[in-house]
Amino acid sequence: MDFKQVKYFLTIVDKGGFSGAAQDLFISQSSLSKSIISLEKELGVLLFDRSKRKVALTPAGSAYLSYAKNLQQIYQDLIFDLGDFKSVSTLKIATIPVIAQYGISNYISSFKAAHPEIPLSLDEHEASTILPRLDSHEHDLAFVRDNYLDKKQYDFLEIDQDKLLVVVSAKHQFAERTSITLSELKAENFIMFEKGTIHHEIVVDSCRNAGFEPSITYSSLRVESIVGLVASNSGISLMMEKVFNYSKHSDVVAIPLTENIESNIVLVWLKDKKTSKAAGAFIDFMKLNIL
Repeated sequence: MDFKQVKYFLTIVDKGGFSGAAQDLFISQSSLSKSIISLEKELGVLLFDRSKRKVALTPAGSAYLSYAKNLQQIYQDLIFDLGDFKSVSTLKIATIPVIAQYGISNYISSFKAAHPEIPLSLDEHEASTILPRLDSHEHDLAFVRDNYLDKKQYDFLEIDQDKLLVVVSAKHQFAERTSITLSELKAENFIMFEKGTIHHEIVVDSCRNAGFEPSITYSSLRVESIVGLVASNSGISLMMEKVFNYSKHSDVVAIPLTENIESNIVLVWLKDKKTSKAAGAFIDFMKLNIL
């Protein structure tokens, strides 16, 4: 049994089958199946019931699951702890897709210039996947929004502040308004960022707190698509001020909300866990250079 097989097993469980796991692991389904069959032969038990349309864990597979999770965590902790003994340790940072809007790209560039001896990789992911990656040591640090952040589990450094505003077409009835309340938007069609983004959760929760469920007619991960649809008067959007200012459109108007709904960008790392030397250097750099 090797750690790759453990990872394969856990991915199948997470994805609910061999097909989705193979896609996630970037290997063929036949290769994945052969690896699991080899693991089952070594253990002397069947881990998956393949007799039904949807693959399910056998009783032995369910028993193995907790051990597999522990083995994976031990392996990840081992790799992390040994990282500082390498002559060169790569600093791995995850970020939500806002590196330009909040100046993160400039911080990264400046750090690389100040510390050319530290290899750095910056990976963009949706918010829902970033903190689990941090928990499993796939990344050392992460740039995320502070909304819903468990501050008992993570230490953080505030990088930038932002707040929601209403974005409407220049042709919209609200276009001349100087401010507006959320409750006034309950009859509007909303153009939103997709589920899985913290931005989506903030907007939906804010609307619910104002007493209504937003009518979502379109969702996208692309700011340009959202702004373009708003410009055509296909609906309105709630957007962070600095995100909007970065992607302004001549046919779109931003209106301040009466309610103050904040969302700050923070650099986070695991609380009560040793950070790598490279991660520590980046945290110290950010503390000195935050604008």
